[in-house]
Amino acid sequence: MVSPAFPGLFFAFAAAVLLLFASISPPAWDQVGFLTTTAGTTKTVFGVFGECVKGGSCSTKSVGYDLVINGATNVNINQTVLHNLTYALILHPIAGFLALLALVFGLLGACLASRIATIFMALCSALGLIITLVIFVIDMVLWNLVKNNARNGGVHATLGNANWFTVAALASLFLSMCTSVCGACGRFANGRMAGEKY
Repeated sequence: MVSPAFPGLFFAFAAAVLLLFASISPPAWDQVGFLTTTAGTTKTVFGVFGECVKGGSCSTKSVGYDLVINGATNVNINQTVLHNLTYALILHPIAGFLALLALVFGLLGACLASRIATIFMALCSALGLIITLVIFVIDMVLWNLVKNNARNGGVHATLGNANWFTVAALASLFLSMCTSVCGACGRFANGRMAGEKY
């Protein structure tokens, strides 16, 4: 019989992978980003720890960085506010760590048929869900603000795939939390899962 922790385990794994991809955005990997700006032939991809110019150099990795829109004119945006909002991007790997922790507790719950481990999986999923919801709201505010200002400054800007990874991770963590709460109330190896007759 399948462990009651299994559905939550599956969704926690999906959330951990999605948040990992969102976290290794530029300057580590320029194929995943939150915003892409194009000014002439210069394409810049923005990520959690910095930005990369496609075919060129990347910024140094740092928590919190200056968002410079190459080629934009008449940009009316407070750089201090933007810089401070980029500090919050560190919540992506933190939420990913909580999803990974939920995955570990889910594995323990599934392998050991442990109700306690499944409860901890539900708690980690819930905390990860809250943090992912907060960072999703910050992402939408930050990147849409930068996108609109870049467009007003004559630069083509589009939201990147890391935003949608965050949305999918949010849904996965919600499902992980719900299924692990249901799993914690399910049958465990106290004779019922082992097939004993009543």
